[in-house]
Amino acid sequence: MPNKSLKISTSSILEKVQNEYAFLSRTTTFSLQELFNHGSFRLDEYCREFTPHPQSDELRKVAKEFGEAYGVWLDNAKHHITCALFLYPTAEPQRMLTMMKNLTIDFYLNDVMGRDVFHLLPPEKQKEAKQIIQRMGKYDSQLHISPLAPDMEKANTEVLRDFRDSAPAAWFEKFHRLYTYHIAITHRDNNASSLGRIPSVEEYVDMRCHLSGMHHIVLWVEYGDGLFLDWTWLRAMQLDQELERLHWVTAAFGALSNDLFSFEKEVIQNGADSNLLMVIALNEPDLSLFQVIYRAAAMVRELLIEYVSLLEHIRQQCKAWMDHYPERVSTLEIHLNGLERGVQASWMWQVYTQRYKQAQSIWEETQIATPAKVRAV
Repeated sequence: MPNKSLKISTSSILEKVQNEYAFLSRTTTFSLQELFNHGSFRLDEYCREFTPHPQSDELRKVAKEFGEAYGVWLDNAKHHITCALFLYPTAEPQRMLTMMKNLTIDFYLNDVMGRDVFHLLPPEKQKEAKQIIQRMGKYDSQLHISPLAPDMEKANTEVLRDFRDSAPAAWFEKFHRLYTYHIAITHRDNNASSLGRIPSVEEYVDMRCHLSGMHHIVLWVEYGDGLFLDWTWLRAMQLDQELERLHWVTAAFGALSNDLFSFEKEVIQNGADSNLLMVIALNEPDLSLFQVIYRAAAMVRELLIEYVSLLEHIRQQCKAWMDHYPERVSTLEIHLNGLERGVQASWMWQVYTQRYKQAQSIWEETQIATPAKVRAV
C-alpha cells in the first residue's frame, strides 16, 4: 500500500517543481545540446553525417500493419517506432522489422500502462494491467502461450520467436531476460509513494536503464547487422569489462537524456516522479528547479565524456590487434560503429520525433514554435 506521509511529502515537492516550471516556461529556455556539450565536443557536429534507415517508409508501413492486426497500434506510434530507424540505419530489413514490431508493442504498453500513466488508471484498469504484465513479464524460455491469450500477448510471443530463430542461443538468452525484466518493472506505478521510499539517484539511474529498455536496445546493435560478438575472445583479450562498461554508458546516455526530453510530459503533465529531475528534487528538496536541471544535465554530460573516452580507447586497441585477429577485430569495429550510431540516434531521434514537441517547452529542441524568452546560460 502507498505510504500516506511519503505521498504527502513527494506531492509537495512535485507541486514546488511544477510551480517553478510554470514560471520558467514563461521566461526561460534551455538548449539541451549546450547543456550536454563539453570541451570541443558538440552534438550537432558529432551527428552531422547521421542518416536514418534507407527503407524507412516501407518498414513503417509493414510495422503499422502488424500493430493494427494485433490491436497494439496507437495513432502516435508512427512517431515512436521511428527510433529504430534512427538507431540501426544499416540493419538488414527483416531484422529491422522484427525490432520495429517489438517497439510497437513496447510503446503501446508504455502509453497505455507505463510508469508515468499507471497511477492515473482507474483501479480496475490497474488490476487488468498488472495481470497482463505479470504474464508478459514472466520469463519463459520455451515461449509457450495459451491459444486463449489476448492478441497483445500473442504478438509479443510471435516477435520473441522471430528474435530466437534469427540469433545465436546465448545472445537470445541474454536479450530475452533483459526484455522480460524491462516489461515486468516498467508497466506499474514507479512513483516513490508506491515504491514506499524515495530511491537514491544512483538506484534510480540503475533502474532507469531497465525501465527505458536501453540495455536490450544496445544488444540490438549486434542483432541488426547479424554480427554477434565473440565474448570468449573478448575475455581472453581482457576487453570484456571495458566493452560492457561502454554498453552501460551508451544505455545510460539514452535513458537519462530522455528523462530531460520527457520531463514535461512525465512530470509536468502526468504528475509522475519517476524521472531523473524529480528524483534529484526528492533527494535534495532545497534545490531550485533551475539547479535540478543543471545537476541532471551534468550527469548526462559526464556520460558523454566517458563514452567518448571508452570508444576511443577500444578503437586504439583494435588497431593494435588487426594484424593478428583481422576477422574478430573487424566485427568489433563494426559493433563500435553501431554503438556510435546508437548515441547519435539517441540524440537525433529525440530532437526529430513529435513525441516531445510542444509550443511552451522550456527545451529549445522540443519547441514547436519558439516564443520570446530569455535563454538560460
